[in-house]
Amino acid sequence: MSSKVMSAEDAVGLIRDGDVVGLQSGPTQCAPMSLVRAVIAAGLRNLQVVSLSGSMALDWLATAGALDRATFAAATMESHGMCQRFRRAVEAGDITVEELSETALLARLGAAARGLPFLPTRGMLGTDLLKVGNPNVAVIEDPFGGGPVVACKALRPDVAILHAHRGDVRGNIAVEHGPRHPMTVLLPRASQRVVVSVEEIVDTEQLRRTPQQTILPSFAVDAVVEAPNGAHPTSLFPVYDYDTAFFESWTAAASDQASAAEFLARWVISPASHDDYLALVGERRLADLTIGR
Repeated sequence: MSSKVMSAEDAVGLIRDGDVVGLQSGPTQCAPMSLVRAVIAAGLRNLQVVSLSGSMALDWLATAGALDRATFAAATMESHGMCQRFRRAVEAGDITVEELSETALLARLGAAARGLPFLPTRGMLGTDLLKVGNPNVAVIEDPFGGGPVVACKALRPDVAILHAHRGDVRGNIAVEHGPRHPMTVLLPRASQRVVVSVEEIVDTEQLRRTPQQTILPSFAVDAVVEAPNGAHPTSLFPVYDYDTAFFESWTAAASDQASAAEFLARWVISPASHDDYLALVGERRLADLTIGR
């Protein structure tokens, strides 16, 4: 048995300039932030990100100049406002976008995961999203007489990056009980390569005791990176909450490019390792975010 455990630096070596990168991310939840920092530190360029809601990870990648294109259903940090640097880059024409409804994005990924050319949805009917000339969606008639539907072309990312609770050296990945968005399992199944950061690497026998928590089998995973608190500053339910103060700091810094770049230099570029990043954040701050402390 060969181990799939890698450093973050080696794992992001599976990503090439120009790749389509699937990014698991809620507005403040469960983003693979340690891997995002490694992508930025590696200086990757011309990436196309596919993400349901983008959030801070999308904003950081835009600030770093790593993006050419983004496919998304939303770009938001919820109560912390918009993704300001991403918005500015789109307005300046530096990043092109494909905006879809949530159901259309899931249909595009679902088609790829199932080896189909497309899947239908009704999610975009009646919206202006069908008026912008997107070549990846088309209104067709339901052959069974159910009226018009939107055919969504299969979208197969080159690489998916995500964060989970635990994995083993073989690449089996497990998550705790709680809300599971379809993106969590759909994105990796649609992608050609899969990189997962996990809070901890455990024995395979431990995963076998709760098989219902295993969401990805080893053959579907290419690299596993151990990164405790790897979703910080986003949350990982039910282990730790998101870091409100960190989000507020980024929101203030993102008001202009210079202060945003300074923020990335301190929090993303300067730490030589994930451990250095956690040391910069501080043990007390991380402990305060722990749920049920």
